[in-house]
Amino acid sequence: MSANDAGPLVEDPALRGGALVLSPGGLQAWLSESLGHSCSVVPRRLRYKPGTSAVLGFDLTIVRGGVVTTEPCMASAYSDNAAPKIEKSLRNLPPDACLAYDRQRHSLVTTAAGDRALPLLPRLGRTDGLTDLLSRILPEDNESVAARTRTLRHNPGRRWVGTLERDDRPTLLLRAYDGSASMTRAAASYRALAHSHTRTPRLLTRSRALAVLAVTWIDGVDLTHAAGNPDLWRAAGSGLARLHESPAATLRHPAPGSAVSAVRAAGRQIAVLLPEIAAEVLDIARLTARELERLPGGSVAIHGDFSADQVVFGPDGLPYFIDLDAAHLGTTAYDVGCLTASTMACAEEIGVASRGDQEMASFLGGYDDVRRGPDATAVALHTVAFRLRKAVDPFRTCAPDWREQVRLRVAAARSALDGVALAGRSGL
Repeated sequence: MSANDAGPLVEDPALRGGALVLSPGGLQAWLSESLGHSCSVVPRRLRYKPGTSAVLGFDLTIVRGGVVTTEPCMASAYSDNAAPKIEKSLRNLPPDACLAYDRQRHSLVTTAAGDRALPLLPRLGRTDGLTDLLSRILPEDNESVAARTRTLRHNPGRRWVGTLERDDRPTLLLRAYDGSASMTRAAASYRALAHSHTRTPRLLTRSRALAVLAVTWIDGVDLTHAAGNPDLWRAAGSGLARLHESPAATLRHPAPGSAVSAVRAAGRQIAVLLPEIAAEVLDIARLTARELERLPGGSVAIHGDFSADQVVFGPDGLPYFIDLDAAHLGTTAYDVGCLTASTMACAEEIGVASRGDQEMASFLGGYDDVRRGPDATAVALHTVAFRLRKAVDPFRTCAPDWREQVRLRVAAARSALDGVALAGRSGL
């Protein structure tokens, strides 16, 4: 049975359109009928509020007259109480953005231009949208320049990342946000790290009205493609150590208790999705949150959302550190724990946990070449925290076997937490 033949990712009686939005096969059939053409659907990112809404970002491929086109789209299903959001969306859609609508089941499918939470996307969906964008962020380009945008990632209602490609001009990376406040915070992070001791993308321009930044495009290969290359992992470790030694005065402090709150929220979400392991996952969240509260704070520059795909090696073989939206003042263990959790999860998923251990050993060796590594117990606790926070990712990315993957990740978080206890952390 293929992924598109499977049932809904989750059953929710409050969402009458759940069988359409939460089932790739159901969504594909609905769109084929609505558009009058056969099509294929590839889910990318799901936002789900139990009993309220499901919003899916996906790629839609259609064949018309022998021409294949693929574009990012989004599908939404709301409960009866939240249905007015559908009506509001319909009233404000750009022309041709609506692809399918079921009034009875409160379900709507649009192009990415239907994402009203991100001001850039509805604007790009209009005839003069690209011209308007260029006039706002590149007003100095007076001559006519052929330009186009390409979507890299779309997290509906939260974030969009794409490229702006112009003939005979450097490619730019566009980062669109859910309002000017989010954009301003991200811009501050890019500015604060512009003179860091490692290489980062440069903030070029921004538009407050469209809540979008333009930063330099970094061409290269990210660290996820460096399996079996300890030298690159070691270079990445040295690079992070230099970032941690960078001037940090203008970076923000996170909201008090935000890391602890994120762990508890992850536990609650998984407990709702998989009630059969609710007691286990809530216990892991409770113990991890309690121990995190005991850790001392920090005030060094940190990446804030660090993983192997945030390190890009350019043509000269040196690393850049990208995606700086979450950069803030914190502890070095936070970044290393985040990387450890994602690295080990990826290695465990394909059955080569030893490779993850080797990659982290190389990384920490490079870190130690520059500065003393973070406290091992603090790293271990942050690793547990991020393992739990990332355990729900297979659901968010619509993996057909997400239930099994989430269970395995929760079990790995428990094992890692037990490892902290065996290492001597009191009270666990």
